[in-house]
Amino acid sequence: MALKIGESVVVKSGIVDPDFGTDIGGWQGRVKEVDDDTVFIEWDSITLRNMGMDLVIRCENENLDWEVMTLSQREVERTNSRDSERDVEAVAASLRYEMIDDPRLDAEHDA
Repeated sequence: MALKIGESVVVKSGIVDPDFGTDIGGWQGRVKEVDDDTVFIEWDSITLRNMGMDLVIRCENENLDWEVMTLSQREVERTNSRDSERDVEAVAASLRYEMIDDPRLDAEHDA
């Protein structure tokens, strides 16, 4: 498929999150790195907003980055961008701020 850095991609239907096994078909983002078989994706602002605070906090608690993901190039296809990189930064900052006082954050690590 020869994806290029900066292109927008959408996750194909039926693809699951490699960490949690949840359906991520339809999630969209921008290509940040391309390897022989994989693509490193930064999620767009709409995907970030729609993934939900439960997932964001679960990722934080498991030391996973919820803003990005590496997938096989076969699991995504090109699409049109739905936002700007500035939108991504704004939504990510808003989610980080929103979770600061959430009691679920690091809840299983508190003793």
